[in-house]
Amino acid sequence: MNGHINQSQLTNPTQKNIKNSQNRSSLSEQFVQEIVLAPSCPYLEDLHPYIKPIPVHETLLGNSKISQKLAAQVQEALTDLKPILLQGPPGSGKTFIAGFIHAHSAIQKGLFIEFNLSNLLQNRAESLKLDILWIIEHLNQHLGRGTVLFDNVHLLPEADQVRLLEAITSEQVSPSIRFVLASAKPLSAGKFNIHQIKLFCLAQRKKDLVEFADYFLKKYCQERGRSLLSLSQAGLRRLMSYNYSENLGELEIILKRAVIMTQKEQTVIPEQVLWSVQSPKNTFRIDLLNQIPILRRFFLSQWWVQPFWLLMMAVFIPVVILGLVGPQERENSLTLNLFWAWWWPFYLLLFPLVGRLWCSVCPFMITGEWLRKISWRLFHYRLKPWPKKWLNRWGAWLLWAGFVLIYLWEKLWNLPHRAYLSAWLLLIITAGAVGFSLIYERRLWCRYLCPIGGMNGMFAKLSVLELRSIEHICGNLCSAKSCQKANGAVPASFPEAFANEGQASQGCPVYSIPAQLQDNRDCVLCMSCLKTCPNRSVQLNLRFPAVDLWENNQGFWAEAALLLLLLGGVLMHHSRVFLGWFGWGDLPLDSEHLLLALPSVLGLLSLPAIAIYLTHRLSVWIDPEMPDFLTVVYAYLPLTLVANLVYYIPTIIQESGQFLPVMARSFGFSGVGLPSLVFSTDVSNFLVGIVLLTFVPFSVFPLLKITQRPWSKNIPHLVLMLGFLGLFWQLMLN
Repeated sequence: MNGHINQSQLTNPTQKNIKNSQNRSSLSEQFVQEIVLAPSCPYLEDLHPYIKPIPVHETLLGNSKISQKLAAQVQEALTDLKPILLQGPPGSGKTFIAGFIHAHSAIQKGLFIEFNLSNLLQNRAESLKLDILWIIEHLNQHLGRGTVLFDNVHLLPEADQVRLLEAITSEQVSPSIRFVLASAKPLSAGKFNIHQIKLFCLAQRKKDLVEFADYFLKKYCQERGRSLLSLSQAGLRRLMSYNYSENLGELEIILKRAVIMTQKEQTVIPEQVLWSVQSPKNTFRIDLLNQIPILRRFFLSQWWVQPFWLLMMAVFIPVVILGLVGPQERENSLTLNLFWAWWWPFYLLLFPLVGRLWCSVCPFMITGEWLRKISWRLFHYRLKPWPKKWLNRWGAWLLWAGFVLIYLWEKLWNLPHRAYLSAWLLLIITAGAVGFSLIYERRLWCRYLCPIGGMNGMFAKLSVLELRSIEHICGNLCSAKSCQKANGAVPASFPEAFANEGQASQGCPVYSIPAQLQDNRDCVLCMSCLKTCPNRSVQLNLRFPAVDLWENNQGFWAEAALLLLLLGGVLMHHSRVFLGWFGWGDLPLDSEHLLLALPSVLGLLSLPAIAIYLTHRLSVWIDPEMPDFLTVVYAYLPLTLVANLVYYIPTIIQESGQFLPVMARSFGFSGVGLPSLVFSTDVSNFLVGIVLLTFVPFSVFPLLKITQRPWSKNIPHLVLMLGFLGLFWQLMLN
């Protein structure tokens, strides 16, 4: 077995404590006299503790390029008896490779002896001068033929390393004895005529991990006389994602323990047995697809997502038409009621729960997808690839500019109270989705240019859900890559697989690679990767909210500008109350006074950005080690979401419950007698206060995690956050 090591090498406590330079010299005279020159007979009895079993019936495992190269180097070493230098990290299998070479060499009937220098140096009483040549000489006299392995040679001083290399390559060495040196660190052996074989850590050989795991499971199941165990796909994900500091030796111990802990009647190792084996990326996360199997079945089925598209379009099309031709007053317009009292507030509420899920059922995108299919069937033209370089640089800024225009349109033309303008806003965004869908492949508009999509991606970082996949499974065990490109069905072959896993796919619609996702910004939870994955690598994790802000946040200026714009939008929505505090409550902010209203609205939108920037300058003056502005500004993202959400609480309380009467009036009926539900403003004010206070820790905690600075160093930002909360509360109450 390629890479198998003696378990004692991993668990020996003395090996971990060798740090003093006084212990890093050659073997002592005392050792030579007691072991090599012992007068007792026979000589083999003195070497007995150092004789190792020979892996006669083992084979080299692994099909990766690294394993193939290793096999070629081993094969070359078998052509002669030149000394060998094995260089590799602890647990990478140096002892096994030395034994394997011995077992298949011309001296295979001789002994295989290992001297572990870490034990010998640790056990000696004091640092004594020694002559390595003594050992070489007496092994030449008494061993006859065989292989001698000196392990942990890197612990010797450099001068003694050179002496050892000179000794084993000298002409005095018996032609029937091969010397092998094993080192965890590179040695200066370039000028010596030896074979040099480098062994890699297990993290670089994940492609071979399944084969190694099967070997160890078979070995320990046979030892315990039980039926052969196998790994579930969830267990394999844990093993593939784990970082093995002790490499194959650690993998062996993990699987040996798993065999011991698995009940006799079981044939698959439960995931719970491998609870300690997980990637740091999965810390404090629960894979809902494993914990709730029916959820996986639902997302794999035809119920997700096409039926929801039909339902969404059945609502979207009539709402837009009613906005254009129906009643225009807010109290009589179904379009305005659904848009501003239902969709927008509940849409904001979805972000901390399910992230960017709305984008999977967005009517703008659905319209673009359907019209593209019709156009392609009629004209059979080739869609263009994305200009990614240009989009990565400028796309987010165009998105930000689009949101600025939406805010100006909303405020200056009183969008929430004009049904036809709200309908035209929906049509304009739909036109963007349709236009780019007809020109470019997949969903370029959704990822780079849609103002609503940009806000979705930013707020999705606050979600308690994340979709990820195991990078090592995708990179080492998957050749289909169906989540990235169009591909036919590749049915899953593991035992617990469902029949509909590994479906045909057109690739991720927004060109995201699940294994490379760092945050939630570019994942729309369409589950196409889950449907097409033949290795069950995809996870839907329940996690701590807003964790993207301090773990993997990939901040950029255009997104930070959008964050600050949305925070300024709260002041814009309450402009009359806010400006009234300064005696400007009667300032006209409408399209009829554009020259005065436009700079006033832009000023309101800019105020939070100015306040946060000045506060950060003060923080940097107090603490020069404070992170830069682009990093810290994301701590205000939870505050931005809650401030926009509470703005719509009065609308929810007072208007959403009037859906049935409003719908009746939209179609020309009176609506009298239809049930409605309306609460008082006291209820609204109470909910506003509760929501604002609840989100205080969700603003403060990210700030402390992002800055990694003490409370006292964050006082300016903490004061500003509390000031914003107080400001928004007063705006809502008034």
